[in-house]
Amino acid sequence: MNILFISNLTGNMWAGPNNSVPAQILAQSKIDNVFWYNVNYNKKKEWVETGFFFNFDDYPGNSIFKLPDPFSRPDLVIFEGIYEYKFSKIALEVQKYNIPYILIPRSQLTKNAQSHKRIKKKVGNLIFFKKFIKNATAIQYLTQKELNESGMDWNKSCIVIPNGINQKNINSIKSDDASIKGIYIGRIEIYQKGLDVLVEACIEMQNEMRKQKCTIDLYGPDRDGAKEKLMKMISEAGIQDLISINDGIFDLEKERVQREADFFIMTSRFEGHPMGLIEALSYGLPSLVSAGTNMADEVKLYNAGWTCESKLESIKSSIIEMLSEVDKFEEKSVNALKLSSIYNWEKIASVSHEEYSNLLKGK
Repeated sequence: MNILFISNLTGNMWAGPNNSVPAQILAQSKIDNVFWYNVNYNKKKEWVETGFFFNFDDYPGNSIFKLPDPFSRPDLVIFEGIYEYKFSKIALEVQKYNIPYILIPRSQLTKNAQSHKRIKKKVGNLIFFKKFIKNATAIQYLTQKELNESGMDWNKSCIVIPNGINQKNINSIKSDDASIKGIYIGRIEIYQKGLDVLVEACIEMQNEMRKQKCTIDLYGPDRDGAKEKLMKMISEAGIQDLISINDGIFDLEKERVQREADFFIMTSRFEGHPMGLIEALSYGLPSLVSAGTNMADEVKLYNAGWTCESKLESIKSSIIEMLSEVDKFEEKSVNALKLSSIYNWEKIASVSHEEYSNLLKGK
C-alpha cells in the first residue's frame, strides 16, 4: 500500500505529535510504502535519515501533485491533525480527485476541546474544516474514549488505533529513603493539562503530603505564561517544598528523572492519547491519571495506578488513596509495565495496515 503522511510538525519535542508521528510512520514503513511530507521548512536530522521524510525544501508548492509517483496519487493519505491551515491546499486536492484520506484529530474533536477557543473553531468549521472532516474516508481516534467524547456527527466512519511506545527494559534507581517522589512531564499548560487543579489539590493536601514526604516535580516548556501563574499560586500558598516547576528535560536526563521517580501524575482535562503517560508506564511508573487523559480505564483495568476526574475533590481523593497504598507501588509498577506492552509500535503498525486495507476495500 502506498501511504502519504501529511504533517505540520515544528520539531519541538515537547509536543506529543513530534514524537508519536515519526515513530508511527517509521513503524508503518516496515509494512507499507510510505512518504512523509511535512508542510513547512522544519526538519530534524533523524527525520531526514529515515529516507522517507521530505518538506518544502524538497518539494515546494504544498501540492500533492508536486510529489513523485506513486505519491502524487497514493492509495491513502493520512493527515496528522485537523486544525492546520497549511493542510488546506492538499485537503482540497484529495477531495476534488477522490483520493481516500484519513484524519487523526488527537482530541481536537472532543466536546471539551471544541469548547476551548470556541468561536475560532466554530468559524473555522463553518468555512472549511467541517466539510474536510465529513468527506474523510475515516476519522482515526486514538482511544475509544476519544471517539465517544467526539461523537459520530463529525463522520460516521471511525477507527480506533492508539499511539505506541518502544518498550524499555530499564531498572529503577529509586532512593532508599521514605520519601515519595511524583513527576509530571509535558507542557506547562494550565487549561488542557489541568495543572491549576493539581496545584490547588496540593495546596489543600499539603499537611498529608508533608507527613508522607510526598513531592511532585513538573517538567516542561511554558505555555501562555502558565509557569508564572502556577508559581505564584505555589508561592502564595507556601508549598514550594511540595511542588516545583522545572524546565524541559530530554534524553538521558529525562530517563534519569523517570527512573528515580515513584509515580507519574497527569490531571488533563482532555487529551488524544498522551505519549508522556505511555512512556511513564513503560518505565514502570504507577500513574495517577484523570479521565481526561483517555487512559483512566486502562490504568484501572490493569491496576497500574489511580484514577480521578479533572476536579479538585476527585484529585484530592486519589492522592489520599495513593498515599495510603505505598505498599502497593511495587505491584502497580509491574502492572504499569504490562499495560505499556500493549502499545508496541510494531503491533500497532500491523493493526493499522489491516484497518486501512479494510477501509479501502469498502470505499
